[in-house]
Amino acid sequence: MNTETSLRENLRMLAGQAPAAAVPGDFFDRAHKRARRRWAVRGVAVMVLLLTLSLGLAIRPGGTSVPGGPGAVTVGLPRTLHEPKIWTASVEQSPPGTAAVIFGGRATHGGIAEGRFAVVAAGSDRYRVFNDSTPWAIGYEALLSPDGDLVARSGTVQSLRPDRGVSLTFPNSSPLAFSPDGTLLIYYERGPTTYVDGGQHWQSRIVVYDLVSRAETASIDNTDKETPVVAALSPDNSRLALQVRDQLNLYRLDGTSLAQYATVPLHDEALAGPGAWRPDGRSFVTVRLVNGRSWRLVPFDAITGTAEPALALRDVDARYLRVIGWRDDGTAIAVAGVSRRGAPPLQPFREYFWRPNADYDSIRARLIELAPAATAPMVLLETPDGVGELDVAAHLAIAGQFRDAGNPDYGPLPPFFVKLIAGVLPVLLLGVLVLWLALRRRRRVTQRHGPRSHYGRGRLGDGSARPGA
Repeated sequence: MNTETSLRENLRMLAGQAPAAAVPGDFFDRAHKRARRRWAVRGVAVMVLLLTLSLGLAIRPGGTSVPGGPGAVTVGLPRTLHEPKIWTASVEQSPPGTAAVIFGGRATHGGIAEGRFAVVAAGSDRYRVFNDSTPWAIGYEALLSPDGDLVARSGTVQSLRPDRGVSLTFPNSSPLAFSPDGTLLIYYERGPTTYVDGGQHWQSRIVVYDLVSRAETASIDNTDKETPVVAALSPDNSRLALQVRDQLNLYRLDGTSLAQYATVPLHDEALAGPGAWRPDGRSFVTVRLVNGRSWRLVPFDAITGTAEPALALRDVDARYLRVIGWRDDGTAIAVAGVSRRGAPPLQPFREYFWRPNADYDSIRARLIELAPAATAPMVLLETPDGVGELDVAAHLAIAGQFRDAGNPDYGPLPPFFVKLIAGVLPVLLLGVLVLWLALRRRRRVTQRHGPRSHYGRGRLGDGSARPGA
């Protein structure tokens, strides 16, 4: 017999002579009880932690620094835009500060709250939203001021800066344009319907409002006339171009009066937007549809209203084209809509004013630069798919101020999500507690009928069922 075999037999003999281990009968039940208790405690702790973190996220304040102020990061238009998340804070809840961009489209509202559109700060990556119930065409019915401080829409002008308390209301009105320097607002005001000598009359007027003195400075009676659709003030705020249907009316703004001095008939074209006036104020441009798919900037003399020689600017293939400003070298800065696949052909102006319906006809929007003699427009900024409406702070765009985009800050959770979290998490905690109590009761019932071994029907310690037996 070798040494290994002898050692093995001796060990077996010693094991056989050793007394059986005295393991309590409820040993495994108590171990399982402790394990279940630990898991229940961990579950409650996780729920409490989630509740604490969620409430902390919900009530955390948005950024309080004012973009563009002392210590602010680089101010400019972000080179990349992100879709706002469903939990993005509203402007009213957490003002973003001076804005670089406002944008809208199906990606911002998901086809549900169609009036929802986004704001992006100029000096940070704060994203906030306006949760309007009525959809507004961005750049036409919802306007960003040239300095990015104000948004005009649906009879209101609202400041985006927490340190600039501007909140103005103009009942039954819609904005038409900010002046290039941002000091004036042109808006259309609808009045009551009256009956005179059996005839029905629709009262309305066009108002020039001074945002500095916060006072109306001039107005034009527009009773029984069509609703104006586009307006633009000259760089020195001395002239106003106003389009009504297929006619462009030119006015002199002299103190508190607006005097019409010329009328320009339009043919398959529209006033080019809030930046229609060229920098010297001697001419303005329209956007004319050519070849059924492109837009051409056509200049007109500001005094006589007669057409001028063509500009050395390329035509733009786009769903719509809106000029927001000019550089001194004759470069136009504009917003263009990118047609979605399968979009119907562009229709020239006939009975209704041409206006982009970006949710259906434009898949994206671009901020472009049209430089004299350039072979093609240069794209400065492009929105994500599903964002077909765009307006930018004209001062930043004209100056060419851009910044690299960082991680979006969507702000504190909206009250709806706070209420949801506050309501759901306690229910989850209660569910965990009920589950723990149910498991505890089940263990007590099991103990009352006698704990069972994991190795058989006998109880450990009585020799009836042992491992390896």
